[in-house]
Amino acid sequence: MKTMLLGLLMAAAGGEPPPAYVQGSSLNLRKAACKTAEVLQKLPIGTECRTQESLEGGWARVRCGEAEGFVVGTFLGPEKPSVEKLAAEAKDPKRTLQQREESALRAATLAPEDAGLQKELATLFFERNLDAVARLKKPSLRRPFDFVCTVNDPERCLRSTSTSHVDGVKVRAEVRNELFVIAFGSAESLTVYRGRFRFDNRRFEETATIQVKGEVLEQSSSLLTSVLDKALFSGVSASSDVYSRAPFGQYVLNEAELAFFRLIPSKWALLSMKAEDGIPRMRWNACLKRPYLLVFDPDIHGRVLVMIESEGESMEFLWVSAVSKHENTLRLTLADIDGEKARQETFKLPEPDGDIAYLGELACTHVFQKYPDLGGECMQGGP
Repeated sequence: MKTMLLGLLMAAAGGEPPPAYVQGSSLNLRKAACKTAEVLQKLPIGTECRTQESLEGGWARVRCGEAEGFVVGTFLGPEKPSVEKLAAEAKDPKRTLQQREESALRAATLAPEDAGLQKELATLFFERNLDAVARLKKPSLRRPFDFVCTVNDPERCLRSTSTSHVDGVKVRAEVRNELFVIAFGSAESLTVYRGRFRFDNRRFEETATIQVKGEVLEQSSSLLTSVLDKALFSGVSASSDVYSRAPFGQYVLNEAELAFFRLIPSKWALLSMKAEDGIPRMRWNACLKRPYLLVFDPDIHGRVLVMIESEGESMEFLWVSAVSKHENTLRLTLADIDGEKARQETFKLPEPDGDIAYLGELACTHVFQKYPDLGGECMQGGP
C-alpha cells in the first residue's frame, strides 16, 4: 500500500517512483499478475526496477529498463543487494542451512567469478541435502540398487555407477556416514537423488571388490542455472558411454514395473536345445569358464538393461522401455542400445516344477553356481 501511495505521489509531482532492486537470485517478470502467466524475462539479483502499480495478492507492475511486466513484490527491496552482506549471512551458523544456501546462491550470482563463493555454495548445497535425507521420515521413493565396486571409495563408487550407460550428464556425489546425495547436471536441468546405502568393504583386501547396496529415497528436479552449474560441477566432464547413447532420464520404469524384476533372478545361463539326445545343455564360455549369460541389470536410475552374451566377441544390449505381467509371463518392450528400434518380447518364467525360462525363443536357466571369472586373460568366445 505504501509503495502504491508513494508511486501516486511521485506521479502527481511529475517525478519517477524510487528504485526497487531484485533481492532473490532471479525473479520472473511475467506478462500478467499470475504465477502461470508467460515469463517475459528472468531478472537477475540486483536488477533495478521502478514500481508502477501495486496490486492485490502481493503483485506489482514494474518497469525494469525497457521491459515492463508483473512481479511478486516481496522480492523487491529499496537497497541494492551487497555481496559482502550475503556472504556473511551464508557463514552465519545461527541461520538455517536453507537460508545460508540461499544467501550463498545470491552472493555467487552477484559475483560469478568468485571461486570462494562458488565453493561455499556447493558445500551448503550438499550439507542441506544430506541433512534433509537424515531427517526424512516418509520417503517418496523406495528404489533399491545393488552393485559391485572395485574402488574403496564410496563417493567414487556412487559416481561411477550413476554414469554407467548414461550420456551427456555431469555427476557429483557426496556421502555422510550411510547417507548419500548425488547431483546430476543435464542440459538446463538439475536432478538430485537422496538416499541411504551400505558400503561393505570388509573383504576388499581379499577379493578387491566391494558390495554396495542402498535405496534412492527421494528425487527432485529443478532448473540448473549457470551459477549452480559452475558451483556444483566445476571441473566435472559430462559422461560419455561408448556402449550406450541413452540420455539421462530415458527408459526409467515406475516402481510397479521395477517390482517385476525384483521377483526373478537377474542372471540366467543360456541353453542349447538342439542336442541329439534332447537334453538341454549350457552354452559354455570356455574363456571365462562359465555359461554364456542372459542378464537383467537394474540400475540406480530405475532402468533395466538386458544383456545377452553370445559366442565370439559380440554382446547384445537392450533397454526395457515397458513391462507388464500376465500370469507367468513378463511382456517386455525392448529398445536397442541406440534407441532407434523397439521390439516386443515375452519372458516366460519356468513352470512351478520346472527350471527353464524363455526370452522369445531363447532358452535359459537360473544360475545357481558362482563360476570363476578370469577377466581379460583371454578373449570372450574361446581360448
